[in-house]
Amino acid sequence: MSRLSYQRGVGLVEVLVAVLLLAVAVLGFSALQINALKATNESLDRSRAMSISKQLLENMRLNSLAAGEFTEELNELNESTNNITEYCTKVDQAGGSFDKDSCKSASCTPSETAALNSWKAASLACEQDIMLNMTACPEMANINARQCIITSWGDTLPILSNADKNACGTSTGTYKRGSSCLIMEAY
Repeated sequence: MSRLSYQRGVGLVEVLVAVLLLAVAVLGFSALQINALKATNESLDRSRAMSISKQLLENMRLNSLAAGEFTEELNELNESTNNITEYCTKVDQAGGSFDKDSCKSASCTPSETAALNSWKAASLACEQDIMLNMTACPEMANINARQCIITSWGDTLPILSNADKNACGTSTGTYKRGSSCLIMEAY
């Protein structure tokens, strides 16, 4: 019986160790699930941004006579904008200046069509909490007039800047670490 007295409480310790291991495994699984959800949301945002960028690109190709106006219109919407709320407010205000039905006929000039298509793309982006901008691609300004369509979401701004910590990319066009954006080259 003296040997059994040394065994008293060992079963309880084994159960506690097993519960501790199970708790660690459940916490690990929970962290894995959270990361999977974040990756899924990021993928959805990228897919939406790609769709908006492709639509804008197609409109630019259809209206190649006014390619510069697309950039001007989108830059105007992004001027002094620091977040999605300010951006979408500007987009809404700009929408009031268009007669959306007037450009369905041949009476619309290429510049008017570019302005309307830019506004439509920006409006669609706002509906999905995405900001949209366009700029000359770094080191490509004189080569085939290549433009970079920049879409961003979250706290990231659709600009290329070394100075702004919330910029999508650097002035050379490389993505900044932790940015939530997509840069598409258009020509």
